[in-house]
Amino acid sequence: MFGFANALLLLLLAAACLDFVPVLRRRLSPAAWWAEDRPLFCARGAAVRQRYGTAVFLLGVMVYEFIIVFNNSMARENWPWLQTRVSPVLDWVMYLCFGCKILLGTRYSGRSLLCAGALYFVARWVYFNGQNIWWLGLCVALLAAKDVPLRRCMKALLACGLPTLVLVELLHFAGVIAPNAASERDGSFRLMFGYGHPNTFGGVVFGLVLAWVLLRRARLTWAELAGVAAVGAFLMIGPKSRSAALCSFLLVALLAAAKLHTRRGPRPGSRTLAVGCAALVPLLAAVSYSLPLFVVKIGPWANDIGPAWLKKLDDLLTCRISLAWAAYRVFPIKIAGQMLPDWPALDNIFVYLLYLTGPVMVVLVCALMMAALYGYARRGQWQAVACLVTMLAYGYMESQVTHLTSDPAVLLLCGAVYALPTARWMFEED
Repeated sequence: MFGFANALLLLLLAAACLDFVPVLRRRLSPAAWWAEDRPLFCARGAAVRQRYGTAVFLLGVMVYEFIIVFNNSMARENWPWLQTRVSPVLDWVMYLCFGCKILLGTRYSGRSLLCAGALYFVARWVYFNGQNIWWLGLCVALLAAKDVPLRRCMKALLACGLPTLVLVELLHFAGVIAPNAASERDGSFRLMFGYGHPNTFGGVVFGLVLAWVLLRRARLTWAELAGVAAVGAFLMIGPKSRSAALCSFLLVALLAAAKLHTRRGPRPGSRTLAVGCAALVPLLAAVSYSLPLFVVKIGPWANDIGPAWLKKLDDLLTCRISLAWAAYRVFPIKIAGQMLPDWPALDNIFVYLLYLTGPVMVVLVCALMMAALYGYARRGQWQAVACLVTMLAYGYMESQVTHLTSDPAVLLLCGAVYALPTARWMFEED
């Protein structure tokens, strides 16, 4: 995908140069260029391009969902051609859909074009070092999401994700894709439901739950919240995916608080409350980076650490702290990221991104997350705040938040990426 990453960057640069030509010819004022939205390259067929651009983006989202949910299930063990032949073709379909939406189906002001272009330049820069295709896919999907109503994005994710997950489960319980069936029957391992790890299954299910919440938002009923809690209980008992289960319970608690808080109508948050929401990002980052510094190695195994309180916390988090300590000892921190081996497994998103993408990208991601939390809290969009806070907690335990399928809430950052007024962040339909 290096060719795609370079081509998209060069075409965005060319489009930005062409977009500024009317200013140089004094046909457009600098203020209008900075503030008014226009399609790239030319204004011809702007409405049609935007309509078809939205359709192409939604197709890309559905292809993305299918690749993760089906092609990355244990079906790939039964049918290796899914990974060797089908997935590469679908990858190109997905990226071309997103690329077409970015270049031909989106309107930009000078400000949004410069902000998003600069962020993409950094993302592409670190992708060349980390070479994680899903990191690039997430960044490109976020850029392509501009002007697409959030509800339509969530409907596309659910329309593809739910039936595909059902198909995987039917094949799994029918014994068609079940290389782990023996260990599941005798109880020697956690139930994996057709995936290579129970947390993978938990992430897919939790992503679909989150998509439903973002689809419904303020219209969520108490019965729906009870349903989300039931899914959390299933994840805790069935695959024993504690990270997804605990975050499901946290999401229910935050959504219930939001529902009670707004029972008499919308209630925008105060500046102090919004700052407090945004402060959760640097606070969790500080905890993620500082806890491994207290590790004292007392044995040969990865989790043989002290002091006792840190050992208990590390056991609760399934060695995530001791593995981060191991990364501190093994890897240097590179400014633009690096390729990561399989060990140590870095399931904390802050530590994971620090090594994969480097400190520059980590600071930018944290700044975008803080801006989003502050903006949604100030506008009183508490369901969006609840989803973002929950994904912060999930990211502390899983690196799956770099997949749109496990973290559809990442699309809530689109308005911040393009430096848009907060009133336009949801891209709702009229």
